Amino acid sequence: MNDHPFNAAVCRSDPCAGTTGSLVPLLRAATRRCPHGVLISAGCLLHAPRCRAPCQESGTYLLVQPCDVNRRPSGTAIGVGPVLTDADAAAAAEWLAFGDLDEALLAPRLRLDVKLIR
Repeated sequence: MNDHPFNAAVCRSDPCAGTTGSLVPLLRAATRRCPHGVLISAGCLLHAPRCRAPCQESGTYLLVQPCDVNRRPSGTAIGVGPVLTDADAAAAAEWLAFGDLDEALLAPRLRLDVKLIR
């Protein structure tokens, strides 16, 4: 169980909302196992050119913000994605539930360099 507080925002904009059907239920279950975790459904998180491509090609993204128990940010937001498959969804949820929010522990294919987002 992850006892590090966090806010996790997952993109639920159309048409991305339905592309990885297992992602949201897996994230919801992972967040419930974390006493200070919050899952947020949001619109487009990146507003990047790749987000205008069909989501089957560009994937779904989430941003995880480490915070304190009062929800104040305590570190840099971690970008996760693209989540393209059920295996990606499971890996992202497992990292969220059992990791210490260390980006280095996230599967390399799921590490999103948020510095590239403008």
